[in-house]
Amino acid sequence: MARGTTLIRLLDKLRIAAGLSLNPAHNDNDRPFQVGLLQDEQDRLWDDFDWPHLRIERQVPIQAGQRYYDTPEEIHVDRLEKIEFFSDGAWRPLDAGIGPEHYTAWNSDLDERSWPPRRWKIHEDEDIELWPISDQNGVAATREGYLKFTGIRNLNPLVDEQDRCDLDDQMLVNFVAATILARDGSKDAQLKLQAATARYARLRGNMSPRQKFRLFGEPTAPALNRIRITQYRPPSS
Repeated sequence: MARGTTLIRLLDKLRIAAGLSLNPAHNDNDRPFQVGLLQDEQDRLWDDFDWPHLRIERQVPIQAGQRYYDTPEEIHVDRLEKIEFFSDGAWRPLDAGIGPEHYTAWNSDLDERSWPPRRWKIHEDEDIELWPISDQNGVAATREGYLKFTGIRNLNPLVDEQDRCDLDDQMLVNFVAATILARDGSKDAQLKLQAATARYARLRGNMSPRQKFRLFGEPTAPALNRIRITQYRPPSS
C-alpha cells in the first residue's frame, strides 16, 4: 500500500497510467484539471469508507455551564463516530440523541445543570450539544471530565507539489486514469477501472474487521461491558 505519495509524483503516475505526455510543458494547461480529478476522486473514496488509518481521537475539557462544543477541527461532524467522557478512571460512552423527555429531567434552556453528562446530539450549527449541562469543569491533571471525540479525519489538501495523498496512490491513480481514458474513448478505460476496483476491494477487505469463529459450535459471544453507569433520575419537584 502506497499512501503519502506527493502530488507531483501522483501526477507523473497518472500521466503514465492514462498514456499522457510526461513533458511538464505539455501538461501546464491540463494540470489544474488533473489535480481536480485527483482531489475529487480522493474525496469520493474518503466518503465511501471509514478508512481505519484516518481514524483519530481528540480530547477537550468539559466546561461548567457550557452547552455547545465545537467538533475538533480535523473531524467533520458527519464523520464523527462516537463521543466519550472520562470519569472515575475510565472512558464512558455518551448516548446519541437528546429528546423532550431529557429536557424534562434537566432543562438546558433554563440552564439546569447536573453531572455526569449523558447524551449528545448535533446542533443546527453543526456543533455538539451536551446534556445535561455540566456543573463542573474538566481537570487537566487527571482528565476527569474530559470529552473524547473519535472519527475519521479530514483529508489533507492536494494543491502544492509536495502535498501528500491520504489514500492508496495505485487505487487513486487508476480510478482517475479510467475517467480520463473513458472521456477519450479508449478501450483501456475498462481495464484501468477493473484494476482500481479490484485494488479498492482488496484494501477494504484487509481493513475491515473479521468475525471470529470456532471450528465447532457457535461463535463465542463478546464479553459484556461491565462498567456500571448510574441511571439518571429526574429531580424531585
